[in-house]
Amino acid sequence: MDVLLVNAATGNFSTHSGLNPPLGLGYIGAVLRANRYRISALDFNTGGYNPRQLEIILQDKKPAVMGISAHTETYCNAVAIARKAKQILPEIKVVIGGTHPSIMYQEAAGEPAIDAVAIGEGEYTMLELCNHYIRHAGNIEQIKGIAFRNNGHVVRTAERPFIADPDELPFPARGMFPMPFYKTPGQVLASRGGCPYNCHFCAVNNIWKGGRRYRKPERVMEEILLVSRDFELDEISFADDAFTLNRNHVLQICRLAEKLPFAWRWKCATRVDLVDEELLAVMRRAGCYSITYGVEAGSQQVLDAIGKKITLRQVRQAVEITRQAGIEPLCAFMFPHPYDTEETICAQKDFILELKQKGVVSTMSFTTPFPGTYYYDKREELGIDIEAAGWDEYDCRHLLFSPKNVSRERLLALLKEMVRDTGMTTEDEWALC
Repeated sequence: MDVLLVNAATGNFSTHSGLNPPLGLGYIGAVLRANRYRISALDFNTGGYNPRQLEIILQDKKPAVMGISAHTETYCNAVAIARKAKQILPEIKVVIGGTHPSIMYQEAAGEPAIDAVAIGEGEYTMLELCNHYIRHAGNIEQIKGIAFRNNGHVVRTAERPFIADPDELPFPARGMFPMPFYKTPGQVLASRGGCPYNCHFCAVNNIWKGGRRYRKPERVMEEILLVSRDFELDEISFADDAFTLNRNHVLQICRLAEKLPFAWRWKCATRVDLVDEELLAVMRRAGCYSITYGVEAGSQQVLDAIGKKITLRQVRQAVEITRQAGIEPLCAFMFPHPYDTEETICAQKDFILELKQKGVVSTMSFTTPFPGTYYYDKREELGIDIEAAGWDEYDCRHLLFSPKNVSRERLLALLKEMVRDTGMTTEDEWALC
């Protein structure tokens, strides 16, 4: 084997980790295969990190390069994987990429078990690193979009230009992964890139450089047909964080979807200010059955403060026209925000109850000040005192801070009231509260 691609698992493994196949690694794997590299993949998010399993694979396959994908919550395990690999195969070259290493590249590149950090889009970066490490081609300092150690110092190379046309990439190599083990195996990206909004809790624009780039609708539908056929799926989930950002693009996809030779269902996520009655009707006819709206807060005061740029009225309207179109609306909330007071928290509870009376299912996660977000960069100014034992607690399931206007004791009491009064389904980690 030339390359082993590894998806690091969360520190405290739980079922939410194995929701989706890692499309990022799938794209990298497809590019490497197209360039005649022998690759394999290992997703620890389908069962938790198993050092013995890793050891057996490394001893058997002896890959020259290991590529690890990590988010903030999986970074600790990613480092453990890298160290284990170096212990088993001292000559192996370890490359790490993903959201956390892209932002915290100084930390990642400073880890002795990591040879290089791929910053941002990793497909061509990983290809050039493999060409360098395996085929001894080129100077590592000329590879754009990486960080590495040189004489004890971290060197960052020139920024890699973003991939202007995402359709030049082959479809993700999903066959590398245990597709039946995922809760949502049929994930497809219709676009990639930055976001015109700058919500304070989001780091997308620090990770994805360049504007939003849209795939040709025909290519999107071609991939959907391939995924449906190869893995016998009748349901697709669009992984775009704001699927309806480009209205015309969605309409084109839907028109093609209506011509599919079989019945299928799909879901997506978007903003409440990016839908209308006509668009929703077309989406429903094309098979859309569920939309998740990122609402985040139930107080207009907080929505304004976090840069969300939506109103409660828009939420109510989007929910209503979505239901009228025959699509299930889900609303996602976060708790707490740095700007919260007792009054705004109570307002959020009341708003969730209002939505529940309309038949809307709501979910809630703990607000997490991820590196690269406004919350993280301005944490001292905002009065955010992060109470985390390590990166593995940056998982939206641990309460990492209290607003400066509410004590932790009172915050926990208000949280319990909200969960109790709304009847919201909670995860095991909520018991920590």
